[in-house]
Amino acid sequence: MDAVDKKILNALQFDFPLVARPFLSIAKTVGITEQEVLQRIALLKRKKIVRQISAIFDSSKIGYRGVLIAFKVPQRRLNRVALLVNVHPGVSHNYARADDFNLWFTLTVPSETDLKREATALAKRAGIREWLFLPTIRRFKISFQLDMEGNSRPRRKPSRASPRPLAVDRNFVRELQKDLPLMARPFSPAALALGWTEGEVTRELRRYRATGAIRRVASVLRPVNAGFPANILVVWAPRTEQVDQLGRIAAASKNVSHCYERPEFPTWPYSVYTMIHGHSIAECEKVIHFIAQESGVDNYRKLTTLKEYKKIRVEYFPRAKRDFR
Repeated sequence: MDAVDKKILNALQFDFPLVARPFLSIAKTVGITEQEVLQRIALLKRKKIVRQISAIFDSSKIGYRGVLIAFKVPQRRLNRVALLVNVHPGVSHNYARADDFNLWFTLTVPSETDLKREATALAKRAGIREWLFLPTIRRFKISFQLDMEGNSRPRRKPSRASPRPLAVDRNFVRELQKDLPLMARPFSPAALALGWTEGEVTRELRRYRATGAIRRVASVLRPVNAGFPANILVVWAPRTEQVDQLGRIAAASKNVSHCYERPEFPTWPYSVYTMIHGHSIAECEKVIHFIAQESGVDNYRKLTTLKEYKKIRVEYFPRAKRDFR
């Protein structure tokens, strides 16, 4: 991966152009041809550095609800339970982490589905007695973007979501959640499927982004292959009056991709969750130390990622109903 690749990766993550020929726009910025940009991205995909380029929808804005769940699984059963959890179509992320609560996954379902009941059924099916149900109380940050150039370029500030209600077009979501094809006019297949023009597709993307229903249109990278092999989930136990400050300090770090406030429990007194990425564990440790010092919160727990069992995008509005039972 050379300097040009890194510039392309940052463009794919931070400033993907919502125009008919976005790769041409990136090519002009980077200083190479459109064809070379496409060839380089294709190679980055083959190397499993780029996962997918698509619209990243906010599930809560398009009729879905999600939750973070942690299972306490006997070590001898961990792989078996992880594979059973993976079967559920609403599970998009599933990891083994270094803790007694050792299996952490996200579950996303349509709003009309009882989320707690679905989670309870999954725990029962897996034979799990101790588990944590951790819905979001407040989101301080969600921005899985890895700066490949060492923060050498300005980042676009996220736009403030419009309060206007959005009538969700399910066909639009179905088409734009797909991986964009590597071609000069990547929005043309979606336009053809919808019976729209490419201009109508890109305008609708901008409208969804303005309302917050789309967080961004971008590539998500595979951190290990992109040079960020270390990641640690850190859960914090701040006093009530420290939550806001801790959230702001953590969210300001470029190494923090996710920062949420979640409910705490008598046996699990942690209310702020941060996902920290780095080139090494030592780099992650420095970030943790800085956040602790600046916030004054010294009660925290580090859950190092041991294994990735599943990481995909949730498929919204599938045409065929799926049931894991």
